[in-house]
Amino acid sequence: MQTIDAFDREFPNELACKLFLVEMRWPDGVTCPRCGEKERVYLLKARPFHWLCKGPACGGRNGYRFSVITHTIFENTKVPLKLWFKVAYLVLTSKKGISALQIHRTIFGEDSGSAYHTSWYMVMRWRAAMKGEAFPLTGEIEVDETFVGGKAQNMHASKRKRLGLVGTKNKIAVIGAIARKEWWSRKWSKTLIPRRSTSSCPASWTRTRLI
Repeated sequence: MQTIDAFDREFPNELACKLFLVEMRWPDGVTCPRCGEKERVYLLKARPFHWLCKGPACGGRNGYRFSVITHTIFENTKVPLKLWFKVAYLVLTSKKGISALQIHRTIFGEDSGSAYHTSWYMVMRWRAAMKGEAFPLTGEIEVDETFVGGKAQNMHASKRKRLGLVGTKNKIAVIGAIARKEWWSRKWSKTLIPRRSTSSCPASWTRTRLI
């Protein structure tokens, strides 16, 4: 896990944050977020990290202007990207999770004059962005499974007999995986609740989702 000091060295200012976004978002070259055009996209010299797409679907000559934060959770934000990244770091490295209120106290301070709604909004946007298949897990990955449901021994004997609860019967199987090395993947995990649990389910899920 990356330390807070190492994090600050990697993202000391807005320029570093925007360079990181460009690298993560467009590893094969800048692409228009509206039409997907890649050849007719031109960098605006007067405005760093802004481009003009002159593809046919974007109006041709007049084109469509976009920036590195267009169509992202940072779009139209007035909060510096450095603070957005710091919030992501706190969310990802907090072992038991962190509340928006604690984020507000840590990032802005109780007497900063900044509204709590800002912190809540940033945390909720990050949580929404972390859903789904954003990118595959890499590096050292741990996979495990468990069965969720009430213990049969805590039920009345008649109910246990009627339901035929033996071992994992009538319990929900949950499979999870987590990347352990990079700071951005410290708590980036994938979870599956299979409809039918079999002995080969964890292995097949690992092959299809992680490899």
